[in-house]
Amino acid sequence: MPERRPRPRASRPTPQKRPNAADQAWAAAIRIHRDDLGGGDWRLEPSQDNVGAPQGCKEPDLSDLVETGEAENPDFSRNGSFVGSSAAVFLTKKQATAAFQRGARQSFNRCMISAFKQGLSGSGARLRILSSGPIAMKTSAPHFTSGRVRFSVAGPAAKIDGRISYYFLARDRAIAMLLIASIGKPMQPISAALESRLANLVAARLHG
Repeated sequence: MPERRPRPRASRPTPQKRPNAADQAWAAAIRIHRDDLGGGDWRLEPSQDNVGAPQGCKEPDLSDLVETGEAENPDFSRNGSFVGSSAAVFLTKKQATAAFQRGARQSFNRCMISAFKQGLSGSGARLRILSSGPIAMKTSAPHFTSGRVRFSVAGPAAKIDGRISYYFLARDRAIAMLLIASIGKPMQPISAALESRLANLVAARLHG
């Protein structure tokens, strides 16, 4: 498992920045907070803004759009598993829809598999993709796309199974991303119930 988990981003080249207090607060309220995660040894992880898209994955150009609110920190980790989220608010609903549509054209599953292969290169570990596809989920967000990769990593000491799930949502002037990496035993995986609850929380908070 790579130590650094690149967050798929939908905002490079970055939009123009015109932040205001109300939209900054809206964006901050959308993302996942520590209290949303329940019990466990969850630790703060700063977002890795310097990590770009994996090789072969082109990031959409949003430089013609105006972003009025943004929130990315913090992310959270727990014994190998990871929850990351971010949100952005745009000047108009039309611009938010455009940002979503451009980001949604990216193939999350293909890019995440590419990122895994890059991260494991030279480690001696063997990556096996068990399944890859969209997530079946009903959501209140009018714009929604998702992806999930289930995998197995075998190394000299052990074999570990896991999954990475990605949710990308938009409503009104806001868009949000949720990334969950759940690593199986002997690590501490994230339950399917918690993952579903977090995705629905983000969708509900897009209402503002």
